[in-house]
Amino acid sequence: MNFRCLLISILLFSNVCWAGGATSETLFAKAHGLFERSLAGDESVTAVALQFFNMLSMSYRANPLFLAYKGSSYTLLGRDSWMPWNEAEYTEKGLEMIDESLQMLTTEHDQETMREVPISVETRLVAISTFIAVPESFDYLKKAKIVLENVLQSSAFKVSPPIVQAQIYLEAAKISRLENNSANEIQLLQKLLAISPQGKFANKASKRLKNIK
Repeated sequence: MNFRCLLISILLFSNVCWAGGATSETLFAKAHGLFERSLAGDESVTAVALQFFNMLSMSYRANPLFLAYKGSSYTLLGRDSWMPWNEAEYTEKGLEMIDESLQMLTTEHDQETMREVPISVETRLVAISTFIAVPESFDYLKKAKIVLENVLQSSAFKVSPPIVQAQIYLEAAKISRLENNSANEIQLLQKLLAISPQGKFANKASKRLKNIK
């Protein structure tokens, strides 16, 4: 994360803010697009995505979702680091931020939404997906399972868009795969397809089911 990346992110953030009076949702959409590109492997935008979420979390301190994405962006920065000590530092910092975002969650976040998704649900989704993606040495699989149980038992999960429920079931299936529990993985993937039979998550589920069988 260098000065040039920081300057670019500030300019991008400012341009979006000035474009028609941006709201937290429009700013989030821009930041999330960069995050998704980084998640897919585009290392050139990782630092910029991080700075977007850094500014969002500073501007909206009561929103745990922005802090969760900021933390997850730090783990991606760790993923992209060449030096092992930088990888460890960024990943640990990111995980601490996600832990903090989970502690911020209240029943109010079951009602508050961002892009029609309950904030509590997406915050936990970010946590689960990040916890199982970091190297095994960080020992966050148990935490991922606890967060997964919390979200599946949440009333907010039941009213979440099907595509979000599908993504959570996909992450749950990944956990079962890590634990070599094929039977449970199959059951979760089938639940995913029942809820959302089409789309990218359905395609991933169908492909995985074929590989298992």
